[in-house]
Amino acid sequence: MEEVGKIIEVKGTIAKIEITPTGGCAHCSQAKICNPLGNNKKVIELNNSIDAQVGDWVKIEIKEKHRVLSLLLVLGLPVMLFLIGVFLGKHLGGDKSSAILGGVGLALGFFVVKIINSYIIKKGKSLAEIKEKVNFK
Repeated sequence: MEEVGKIIEVKGTIAKIEITPTGGCAHCSQAKICNPLGNNKKVIELNNSIDAQVGDWVKIEIKEKHRVLSLLLVLGLPVMLFLIGVFLGKHLGGDKSSAILGGVGLALGFFVVKIINSYIIKKGKSLAEIKEKVNFK
């Protein structure tokens, strides 16, 4: 799947890219998960392997196998930690503890996903990559 986005910030080798979903991303069944607030634009950070500058338009590619991996990471880990929290809470103190530990597990899951994402980007690997500069307005 390919999308086009605009570089809005560059820090070292990392570029922040603003994407207005079109094509596959706009019609993706997981669109509400990636973009729960329904904003028309998304901002992602990727390794700036082509030395793009602020204001440049770039083509971003997400390979099919990476889409599945990203879904498992973004959804699977937080849900798993949520369920573990609910289970532990239920056995430790009942419904109130179950709700609290479930929420803590969910929050922890999203925090861990953020850490993993930062680590992947710093290593120069990513589930998506900037392919090339494009003329797009």
